[in-house]
Amino acid sequence: MMRLIRLALVFVMALTLAACSGKEDSSNIPSAAKSNDELSGEKVTLDMWLFTGTGMEPFIEQYQKDHPNIKVNIQRQEYADHHNGLMTALAAGGGVPDVAVVEISYIDKFKSDPSKFNNLADMGAKDFIGNFLDWKLVQASSQDGQFIYGIPTDIGPMAIMFRTDLFQQAGLPTTTEEVSALLPSWEKYLEIGKTIKSKTGKPMTYAAEALFFVIRGQGKLQYFDDKGNLIADTNPDIKRAWDISVKAAQEGLTAEISAWTPEWGAGMNNGDFATVLAPAWMMGFMKANAPDSSGKWNIALMPEGSGNWGGSFLTIPKESKHPKEAYDLIKYLTSPETQLELFKKNGNFPSTPDIYSDPAIVNFKDTFYGDAEIGKIYAEAAKKVLPVYYGPDYDKVNAALIQALWNVEKNGVNPEETFRKGIETAKRDLGH
Repeated sequence: MMRLIRLALVFVMALTLAACSGKEDSSNIPSAAKSNDELSGEKVTLDMWLFTGTGMEPFIEQYQKDHPNIKVNIQRQEYADHHNGLMTALAAGGGVPDVAVVEISYIDKFKSDPSKFNNLADMGAKDFIGNFLDWKLVQASSQDGQFIYGIPTDIGPMAIMFRTDLFQQAGLPTTTEEVSALLPSWEKYLEIGKTIKSKTGKPMTYAAEALFFVIRGQGKLQYFDDKGNLIADTNPDIKRAWDISVKAAQEGLTAEISAWTPEWGAGMNNGDFATVLAPAWMMGFMKANAPDSSGKWNIALMPEGSGNWGGSFLTIPKESKHPKEAYDLIKYLTSPETQLELFKKNGNFPSTPDIYSDPAIVNFKDTFYGDAEIGKIYAEAAKKVLPVYYGPDYDKVNAALIQALWNVEKNGVNPEETFRKGIETAKRDLGH
């Protein structure tokens, strides 16, 4: 399931938010200034590994035009293959690229061995690292902040997409401000879900795992503490996420539809559930897969803050033959100016908050979502995200608990016993 989600994530990130909104033609790729100490005339070839859908290719082309002595060879693979290949190359100690993108759910796995990467703090990153959201810096750095593994690219702040027709049928408000105020907590979210179910017959969300993912992500700690110890069975944030998600399933507030299935897109299109807890990049997916629902959605802030789904870092492996040139490239690709244009062209939400006041973000609206102030909403959501430590073995624990949650939702088994069994499966998979 997790592999399917990752591959689908790559696909939706490739959809262009700007193309959907008709803004792409007005954006210009910024030029890359030459560094003072750039070696005149010396030809340098950089190997760069990306997973598909980052949208960086046109900007890399521009960089090469501005730096005729630099050639960038890009290797693109699907999300999982990219990360697995990078781990294999790093472990083998050869065949690594000069620049590699690492997605957020993998960054802690790579951070477990700093000897494999250049410390970007020693290369000048401290001079501009303040451009980025504080929580992104935590994820990009060692615990003491002295080792910077990667420079943040985009992020996936989350908000609630809600069906205005279903809210209206249930006698509920339908504006961004009203719905944001209506849902201050997850307990209130379930209460409103009961109202919608009783008035319309429709559940509040597509699956219990959607709630679990978001509520868990709002906690300060998740499956592991900052020393790498498993705390999934003792962390109250995990248990609360589980209990609320189970309650939603038991009270018929979930549609029992898996994400990334044809039924999921059809459910969005047909109004089979009232809300989707969505990162910014999901707007493109919804427009592509639920075209008949245009104008029936609006967007509000999530209960109890926000969350983050997606986003990456650009790293320089230790074995890079050209770390200086690689650093100059990633500094350009992660600059506020470039991130703003990537937002316009590819829908990648920037990790540089100083540009959240730019008209391209402030004034961004879309008739598909009822002309809601989408840019403002996601910018506000981005500032509410807490730093999250995933841990190198996040995937193993998450897969065990998600499977356990589906067993409760689909088969009605005892949730407490199933939670314990999920933890036991995770411990077994971890070799505990």
